[in-house]
Amino acid sequence: MLHRLQGFARWLRPARPLLVALGLLAFALATYLVLFGDPQTSDPLLLPAILGLLWCLCAVVFISTFETVPPAPPADVTGLSRLKRRVARLWYSLLALAFLGLTVAALLLTNRLLGEALG
Repeated sequence: MLHRLQGFARWLRPARPLLVALGLLAFALATYLVLFGDPQTSDPLLLPAILGLLWCLCAVVFISTFETVPPAPPADVTGLSRLKRRVARLWYSLLALAFLGLTVAALLLTNRLLGEALG
């Protein structure tokens, strides 16, 4: 599983600067709308700006985290060195589970906010 996440993160690596730029643009738009926007006209734009920021942040964190995953310990490595590698991989597995939970939460929040924005 970790190798697939690493492969996907490496495949997305060229998009990281674009995602950072889009995230900053969404943050600037959301900040402007909160501080200077008219509530009647800016509310339909505020929720998509927040969602864009959320998804760009999730993507950048995913790429940064899973771009390099520690390799599985080979059979010839024993003792403390093997334990260190297994603990490092366990940490990345826990990060993968946390990221899965974060993604599900972001999907639920996206569904709710888009429902409010469109309804």
